[in-house]
Amino acid sequence: MAGKREQARERTTAAILRAARDEIEQHGGGGLSMRAIAREVGLVSSAVYRYFPTREALLTAMIIESYGHLALALTASARSGVASGVASGVAADADAGAEQWLALANGLRTWATANAHEFQLIYGTPIPGYVAPPQTVPAAEAVARHFLQVGAHADIAGFDEAGQAEGLTAYADGAGLQPAGVAAVLAELAALVGFLSLELSGHFVGTADPADPLYTALVARQTRTLNLR
Repeated sequence: MAGKREQARERTTAAILRAARDEIEQHGGGGLSMRAIAREVGLVSSAVYRYFPTREALLTAMIIESYGHLALALTASARSGVASGVASGVAADADAGAEQWLALANGLRTWATANAHEFQLIYGTPIPGYVAPPQTVPAAEAVARHFLQVGAHADIAGFDEAGQAEGLTAYADGAGLQPAGVAAVLAELAALVGFLSLELSGHFVGTADPADPLYTALVARQTRTLNLR
């Protein structure tokens, strides 16, 4: 059990992260001010650096936290997808893939809509001067893994060459997946993220507005591309 000092540090760290998210919501990632965060939390400016030594370290912590929030939301969506498949008489295995993919895609959209600034932080316009460090990769992979476990078990036509990339082959072998399937799922996940980026930025207003039917059609096409049933 954490001692009082550790508990106090955890509370202050959480408060700093909340204040930083408020700053990004108001001013964007490029306008993140350590001084303003310190003022919001009730600390002197120098004290913030005892928790996050640089602005980049704070951004990294926020990105990892946001990936974690999304991964948790997708876990809940995956469970609902399995439950939906079982309720409709579909076995909770590969045959339920279409139900599971739909649940994950809808879960991603629901989370992105409710947490637009977190979504933009991890998938939006790069923050000037910030380069995400390697420690963000496992957090991003935890999100992608939900989709990969549903759709990357079979070779997908048209993605054979893409699946030959060294990194994809190594990942597929380690996870018991098909390289072409991994490539296809990553492409489809990119399509979902791109769709949501456009939707959240208002680019469908006046055209595909509301965008629900277009998103539904996209997800349905993805299940066919991935040969999900």
